[in-house]
Amino acid sequence: MNIRTEIEAADLYVLLQKEFRRRQPGDCNVCFVQLPFRVDRMDQHAPNWEMVMPRQCEQGCAVLLEELVAEFGLLYDLPSQGARAY
Repeated sequence: MNIRTEIEAADLYVLLQKEFRRRQPGDCNVCFVQLPFRVDRMDQHAPNWEMVMPRQCEQGCAVLLEELVAEFGLLYDLPSQGARAY
């Protein structure tokens, strides 16, 4: 059974952004990470979040972001709306 850590979208964004900037080709200064958003899970192995992907640039940033979503999708889930405490 795969147990993911629940994390707020803003915190997941920070992690994704840091890792993207670490791996991003130095030639690209156009692509960036979008804030992830919660979606209904299609199956147990899929993350319960997605993000808008940039257009394909010459440096392949969209492919890098897809890899990051796959990696981080195994580690993190976004909490359901009802789980937030105000």
